[in-house]
Amino acid sequence: MVSESATKKIEMWLAGSGMFCIVGYVIGWGILGMCAGPFMISPAATAQQHFDFYQEHSTRIMIGMTIASFDAGVFMLFVSQIANQMKRRERNGHHVLSTVQLVGGLLTGWVGMMAAMMWCALAEFSTQLDPDMVKFFHVMTWYVFDGTYWVTIAQFGSIGLMGICDNGKDPLIPKSTGLIGVMLACGYATLALIPFDHTFIFSYDGLWNWYFVWITFFCYLMWVSRLCIKDLKRTQVSTQTAGAHALAH
Repeated sequence: MVSESATKKIEMWLAGSGMFCIVGYVIGWGILGMCAGPFMISPAATAQQHFDFYQEHSTRIMIGMTIASFDAGVFMLFVSQIANQMKRRERNGHHVLSTVQLVGGLLTGWVGMMAAMMWCALAEFSTQLDPDMVKFFHVMTWYVFDGTYWVTIAQFGSIGLMGICDNGKDPLIPKSTGLIGVMLACGYATLALIPFDHTFIFSYDGLWNWYFVWITFFCYLMWVSRLCIKDLKRTQVSTQTAGAHALAH
């Protein structure tokens, strides 16, 4: 049987891992992997430009995407902890919100790993492919990466609804944070427009579908990580206080 003290430490680490994996993914996928705005190649670029891009930056992209894949794996641990804490707030054996969050979060992490490894493979073998194939696989990976937006909508929507519907004392997700989560989930549906826009705000490097979607995605999950840590600390203090009262009597 795992001791209570060990369980508390594990839960605290998992709650805090959200901040770690988000920062790590931004560095690996966004900066080193060159999928962040200032570094990425436009979907409107020619096939030859895509070929030259991968030929010039292949090692850097491989390193970045390897880091990103690792951090996406850590993300799957983090969402498991979110689900665990959400489950405690649900009553009477009904755990639909925590279950939807878990499934959506795990699939979001899986997509983050799979797409990163697809870009890594493309960077490794790009010089053996003709330019048209390089562009095709690059853009296809973006479609896989962003086109699976529904799994993140499910995750954010369930977190948001938890905040809105939780009327208990000291909620895990405050109502304001819950409302923001639902609004973001609805806003992410615009990722469905990526195949139809390669130059405007709804392209995968566009003002909305990159800058708004990804900045809010990372910031919101870091905030949820902070809320999970705060909730665990509050629970531990309550347990210690209850234990002290019991001993006093």
